[in-house]
Amino acid sequence: MALLDFSKVRQLFGNEVNAPDEAMYRELFVLVLARATDADAYSHPAEVSTVQRVIKERLGEDISAADVRIAALSKLYESVPLSKLLAEGGPRLSKSQRCAVVEGLIEVLRADDKVSSREADFFNMVVQALGLTAADAVGLKVD
Repeated sequence: MALLDFSKVRQLFGNEVNAPDEAMYRELFVLVLARATDADAYSHPAEVSTVQRVIKERLGEDISAADVRIAALSKLYESVPLSKLLAEGGPRLSKSQRCAVVEGLIEVLRADDKVSSREADFFNMVVQALGLTAADAVGLKVD
């Protein structure tokens, strides 16, 4: 599946920032949501199914539960932490794309009706790495 090859993410380092990149957005969206299922060291089935639903709704792609789990534990994280991927990839996304990643993340974190402190830390890391403010993260439209 194209969403899981993460080719755009792998090309991040050393490339200049251009216009918003749809492929980068899609890959980072999948990486963040999938990784969120393992943020508290337990992949709740409701979180995995929520990732599947959100990816289908937002990206128009089907992804299996197995692929969500594979993306959550990708070997990519062994070479580069997710925070660094987001810090490098975030500038290649529009603000609305970065906010969409956070909106999807919120859905996943709420899927099992509780948010652990580790999940909250993960959320804060994603928001910060994407260069968003707290207002952006909660969807406030500032004039």
